Amino acid sequence: MTEGEGKPIRVVDRRMFTPEGELRPGFEPEDSAPEPARPVPVSPPPAAPAAAAPAPPAEDAAASTPAADAEAAGLPHGEFARIVSSLATTAYSALGLLSDPAAGPRHRDLAIARQMIDWLAVLEQKTRGNLSFEESDLLSRVLYELRLAYVEVGRAPK
Repeated sequence: MTEGEGKPIRVVDRRMFTPEGELRPGFEPEDSAPEPARPVPVSPPPAAPAAAAPAPPAEDAAASTPAADAEAAGLPHGEFARIVSSLATTAYSALGLLSDPAAGPRHRDLAIARQMIDWLAVLEQKTRGNLSFEESDLLSRVLYELRLAYVEVGRAPK
């Protein structure tokens, strides 16, 4: 028997719908049991700012970041969440929204804040498709909140 003379190739169409969008006659789902759906905690949407200046954050700086809130809510744990949390905390500190124990009183450095936001955006772009839903959600929410805070702090009078 030569290589070309083997078993004939059999192609089976397992799609659920026809090209017209109708249910395929005789369609039978695969025998594999579907995975049970995990409940995903839903956080409330960010509130609209009442004033031009951002509200003062809580005294506990580590627990007031969105990344720390997400970890406390049981979302992603592990090294990736720690990286996102570290970059977000640095950005919040550079925006003057968190007190920096090393620098003393709050100060603003918008260049550092912008750099941290850009690093998080690059991290989001380079890891797209390789993160769990929880990790992806954490990163996108942190980026959203940081970008809003950056705009608000940039508009606030000095």
